[in-house]
Amino acid sequence: MKVQGYFLQLFLLQKEYILHKLIYSIPHIPYAIVELNNNFMAIADIHQDIIQTHILTRLDGQTLAAASCTSSQIQSLCSDHKLWSNICASYWPSTNDPLVTKIISSFISGHRSFFSDSFSCPLHRVNTTNSFSQTTRIISAVDLRYLDELVFSKVEVTDTTASDWFQSSPFRIDLLEPKEVVPSCIEFSGDDQEIQSNLRKHVTLSWILIDPTQNRSVNLSSIKPVSVQRNWLTDEIELTFALVTSSNAPLHDNDYVNCNIEITCGIKGASGNLYVSGMSLTVQDMDGKCLSGNDSLVILQGLTMAKRRRSDGGEGLRMRYDEYVERRQERKEKNERRERRLDMVCVASGVVFLMAFWSLALY
Repeated sequence: MKVQGYFLQLFLLQKEYILHKLIYSIPHIPYAIVELNNNFMAIADIHQDIIQTHILTRLDGQTLAAASCTSSQIQSLCSDHKLWSNICASYWPSTNDPLVTKIISSFISGHRSFFSDSFSCPLHRVNTTNSFSQTTRIISAVDLRYLDELVFSKVEVTDTTASDWFQSSPFRIDLLEPKEVVPSCIEFSGDDQEIQSNLRKHVTLSWILIDPTQNRSVNLSSIKPVSVQRNWLTDEIELTFALVTSSNAPLHDNDYVNCNIEITCGIKGASGNLYVSGMSLTVQDMDGKCLSGNDSLVILQGLTMAKRRRSDGGEGLRMRYDEYVERRQERKEKNERRERRLDMVCVASGVVFLMAFWSLALY
């Protein structure tokens, strides 16, 4: 009971802190009005129009969600559809697309549910044994930024109708045509190491996959690149974003599965401006091989329906990817050792067979 009382008191103090933070976020209210005789103004004393117009519109998604837990009055104001629609648009400009807006409107709580699904991260292990309704299409809402400047934004619809070709072919979503190039106004200078360092620090990606059948979504990106390296054959820079998970499906032998996003970009020699020439999504197994359309869809739908955890800005996803790469390397070395042993057994068997044959031939 003492522990419960302690946590109840801590929760009430946190509520008071949030309420006072909301009050003092009003830009044009003097302290003399907010504080009278060392007594803080109650949130109920502030007119709802002021709260809705001057306070809640200044909050980000996480703070707004926390504010909705402070009181029933604030919760009602925080449930405004327009409020959450603007927040989603500020985080992900691609959600302004009419198709995406229409699909989000069918979510349980509209843009609020969409934000909850897309901002948080799925658990590291997903349940793919549940039977999901077969969807005929999935929607990708993609936004690429450098610092606060939008570089690329697109909505892509992928047909997932069950067919022999889709179920057996490697799954891949390409957002750009083979020779398509997206220019930008971002200028770079410095040597190759400095350019790669800036890309690793300042590039952020959001690849939100939407399942219109389940009315759920998931962000498949690690937010920041987990790998940045130059392709010396094409002289372009390859950025890798990843969401590594594990499946309980017997098909994958409980190994890691990687939702791998590859972005190819470069710097124009004359102007020094950044451009994007490739952007793709694949689902890979522990050997780095692309899964088929049917297997990939099972993983992707499992991720959209998975339980969520708090986002850490991509640091945990990067560590998860490093672990995936390490285990993939160990698996590769193990397979190579097994193949070498098989080769030695085959060579030894051949020598024994040859000696036996000549022994019978001579005697």
